[in-house]
Amino acid sequence: MSTPSFEQGPIRPPSEAHSLLVRVTRNCAWNRCTFCPVYKGAEFSLRKPDEIMVDVEAMAEAAAVIAERGATEAVAAGLVPPEAFQVALFLRDDARTVFLQDADPCALKSERLADVIVRVRERFPSVQRVTTYGRAATLARRSAEQLRLVADAGLTRVHVGMESGADEVLEAVCKGCTSAQLLEAGRHVLEAGMELCYYFMPGLGGRARQPARAHVRESARVVRSVAAYAATERRFTVRLRTAAVVPGSPLADQARDGSFSLPDDVEVAREIREFIELLGDARLRLVSDHALNLLPEVDGLLPGDRARLVGYLDEFLGMDRIERARFALGRRLGIFYSLEARHEPARQQMLRDALPTGRLLGEREMLDTATVLRSRFL
Repeated sequence: MSTPSFEQGPIRPPSEAHSLLVRVTRNCAWNRCTFCPVYKGAEFSLRKPDEIMVDVEAMAEAAAVIAERGATEAVAAGLVPPEAFQVALFLRDDARTVFLQDADPCALKSERLADVIVRVRERFPSVQRVTTYGRAATLARRSAEQLRLVADAGLTRVHVGMESGADEVLEAVCKGCTSAQLLEAGRHVLEAGMELCYYFMPGLGGRARQPARAHVRESARVVRSVAAYAATERRFTVRLRTAAVVPGSPLADQARDGSFSLPDDVEVAREIREFIELLGDARLRLVSDHALNLLPEVDGLLPGDRARLVGYLDEFLGMDRIERARFALGRRLGIFYSLEARHEPARQQMLRDALPTGRLLGEREMLDTATVLRSRFL
């Protein structure tokens, strides 16, 4: 007989791959961002606290069975439901981290969200970190006192989709917030004593010069402003999420009618380089931890690691144009996992085998193909 089933949402950040996933809200209340395919056609709802608590108990039961019998046997024998695979990952990582789903658990009243967090920590006392997504518009409305309530209950980090700091870009992609709200949201989270993670989408401003420049410049401005409220660079993280056009998304419709043109990997690398330079002395951690990103090496503490991070970008931008395009394509095909990997003979052969025989691909064809392939990772 299986332990009880429990709900799980569709996504979580890469950094939460081994976290216990606790579904607090279903889907996304806003659900209009043109670049996001995740929740389209799904209805948003706040889960009742009692429902969430029942799920937490079900996860605890599954964890006990997996700890005793092992994940493979427990799943194969039907002793736990299929979704308990995530519980097994959580246990394999020493049961240290929890992620609250879906798009905006902070929409739940602070008192109720605090109760959920307390219950999770009671049932899993080894947990060291509890994180969640939070919409900027929601967090901007929450007072520091309300957020301190959930921080005191044990919420340690909030992930916020900034995407851009330029109001014209935020409006164009129907983000549902302003740069002022992004700043307020970040300030409130940091003042409540929690860690903050912003997501920046290089390339989201498109290829038109004015919005593209504003996208980078204003995103750096918002990040600099928010960083002023972080006591240390380890309290504030900015994660890169290179923009991609996913078939079926509103952004794909705009790409098809010509109202949006997605920058290629070379143009995106230049944006990231400019973004880093414009951050000045802002103290934060910059992370490139998603398959959408070309260069996972761009990971470090700013401002101290600026020269090293810019060096990776300059290494890519300084390649011969054909070599540069071949690397971008190889990376998007999953052949190259780093700049260094492009020198490995076996991987060079893998790329040759993946390319069409009988003709040479030009720089533009390879870069355009690599740009299209980005959508595979969403």
